[in-house]
Amino acid sequence: MTDQVLNILKFVLLGLLYLFFARVLWAVWSEVRTPTRRPVMGTPRPPGQPTTPTSPPVGAPGATSRKQAKKQAKGRASRLVILEPRARRGMSVMLTGDVTLGREPGCTIVIDDDAYVSQLHFRVFDYEGQPMVEDLGSTNGTFHNGSKLVGAKLLHPGDRIQVGTTVIEAQ
Repeated sequence: MTDQVLNILKFVLLGLLYLFFARVLWAVWSEVRTPTRRPVMGTPRPPGQPTTPTSPPVGAPGATSRKQAKKQAKGRASRLVILEPRARRGMSVMLTGDVTLGREPGCTIVIDDDAYVSQLHFRVFDYEGQPMVEDLGSTNGTFHNGSKLVGAKLLHPGDRIQVGTTVIEAQ
């Protein structure tokens, strides 16, 4: 082979090597960056369906305030059901007293095979007859209906909590 062909092959090999490293860095970056705000386990909407439910204007017949509508639409959650991962799907825990989730053996729900779960990750407790979910200073955070949980929030039936790869629904 001539020197020109060998030089071209060296540059091609060098270019492929740079593309490989760029792909590895992209994969690492996408795993490390903070998650964006999106639904936890949402299903895609069919075309033409509105993104938010429509309701009658305030003061119109049949209109209620947001608080009243929320209370009417949602009752009290009485249990937590694991939806993901598939190995734990269907496992349920009744909401009686404090319910904790983490890798620690003393937790009510022990998730010891997920590196994104802290030793004591979150708890669900009773507040004036309503269950509340609270992040306990976890490293990777707790997501309530797709939003990062800050402080404590009321837990209603249908709400979803995500911790690492585990998705839990209140029922």
